[in-house]
Amino acid sequence: MVTDPPSSLVTLSGPHKVALNWFAARAGEEIEWPKPLNNGLYLLNKAKGIHKPKNWTHALSVRQAINSPYPDKEIVFQDDGSWEFEYFQEGDDPTAWQKDFTNVALMQNIANRVPVAVVRQTKLKPNPLYHVMGLAVVTGWRNGYFTLQSLDAEPIRPTVAEPSPPIDLNDARRRMEKAIVVREGAGAFRAKALKAFKGQCAVTGCKVTDVLEAAHIVPYLGTHTNGIGNTLLLRSDIHTLFDKGLLSIDDKNLTAKIEKSLKPTEYGYLQGKAINLPKGDLGFWRASLKLRSELLKMSAVASPKTESI
Repeated sequence: MVTDPPSSLVTLSGPHKVALNWFAARAGEEIEWPKPLNNGLYLLNKAKGIHKPKNWTHALSVRQAINSPYPDKEIVFQDDGSWEFEYFQEGDDPTAWQKDFTNVALMQNIANRVPVAVVRQTKLKPNPLYHVMGLAVVTGWRNGYFTLQSLDAEPIRPTVAEPSPPIDLNDARRRMEKAIVVREGAGAFRAKALKAFKGQCAVTGCKVTDVLEAAHIVPYLGTHTNGIGNTLLLRSDIHTLFDKGLLSIDDKNLTAKIEKSLKPTEYGYLQGKAINLPKGDLGFWRASLKLRSELLKMSAVASPKTESI
C-alpha cells in the first residue's frame, strides 16, 4: 500500500481531482455503470479497459471485465487491507505497448506518479455491476503488466500547507540534513551505485562522495528498476539537470547532450563528453537510456507542459 499521497495530487487539474475524488468516495462499493459527471466527463470507458479522457495526458481509470481477453492476474490482498494488482496492458504484444495511446497514458501515470481509479466487474449483463477498489499508484510495468498498488489517501485537495519555519538553527540544520539524505538516495541503492561507479560521477568524474547521488535512468517503476543497469552516479547539480531534462545521454554513443540554454554556461563543456560507466556489458544501460528517451519524447508530444513531475 502506498501511504504517502503523491505530490502530483496537488497540481492536477480541477476536473481530474473531482473525478478521482468520485472514485475515492465510493471505494468498496458495488456500483452500476457510472453516468458522466456534470462537466460531461466520462469516468470509465466501454471500449477500453484503460480510460484516458480526450486531451488528457494521463489515464483516469482502469477497468477489469469478467470476460476480459487479457491475462490480468489476481489481486493480492494484504492483512492490512491493502492490495496489489498486475493489470495487463492494451494489446497482446508487450514489445509494442507504445502503439496504444492508453498504454502511453498509463506510462505517464508512472512517470508523474498520478493515481488511477481501479474498478472490477462483478456481475455480467443484464444490469452489470462493478466493485470500486479505490485509487492506486501505478508503480511499474514489466512484460506487459502494469503494477497497481492501493493508495491510502484522504480526499484530494487543491493545496497543501507550507511547512512551518524552523524554530532555531539546530532545527534548520536537522531539516537540511534530512533533505540531503532523501536527495542522495540513502541505503543500498546509493551504496551499490557508489561501488559500481567507483565513487565517481558518470558525467563529470567528480569523486567528492558527499555530493554524489544515485539516479534512476528510467523513473522508479518498482523495485526491479533499482538494478545497476538503470542507475547512474551523478554529482548533485548534474542529477538535477538530468531530472529536468536539461542534460541527457545518447544511448548509442554514450555521450552527454545538453539543451541549447546550457551551452553558453559553465556546463557547455559537457556537450559530447563521453560518460563513465562500469566495465562490462553496457546493454542494460543502453536499454534504460533508450527507454528514458522514448518516455520523454512521448511526454513532450502528449503534453508540452505536464501537470507534474
